[in-house]
Amino acid sequence: MDTIHDSKILNYQIDFESSKIEVKVVIEKKQVKILFEDFFAFHFEDQLPDSILLDIVEGDVNSFALDNKELLDKSKDYSWPMDYEYVEDMINYIKENSYKYYKVQASYGLNGWILAKRVLIE
Repeated sequence: MDTIHDSKILNYQIDFESSKIEVKVVIEKKQVKILFEDFFAFHFEDQLPDSILLDIVEGDVNSFALDNKELLDKSKDYSWPMDYEYVEDMINYIKENSYKYYKVQASYGLNGWILAKRVLIE
C-alpha cells in the first residue's frame, strides 16, 4: 500500500450497520479514502490529531490471537470480539469467513488492527 505511506489521517468513520470502516487521509495534498469492507472487529490505539500512517500490512491470521493475547484475555468475558470458548474457535471462525488481519501501523499516533474481508483505496 505504497500510496498511503506517510499520509496524514484526517478522520475515520465506523459504520456498524454496513460493516465498513472508512479512513480519510491526505498525502501530497491529495485526499485518499481507505475503505475496509465487511469488518468483523477492530481495535485502535493512540488516536491523536495529525496521526501519520506508516503502512497497512496484512498479518497472518494464525498470529492474530498471539499478537493480541492480552486484549483478547481482558475482553473474552464480554464476548468481544465474539463469544467463544477456545481461541482456536475464534481463529477458525475468522478463517472460515475469509476475514483478513490488517495491521494499521503509524509513525505517529493512531495504530491498531482491523479484521475485514477486503480493503480498497480510492
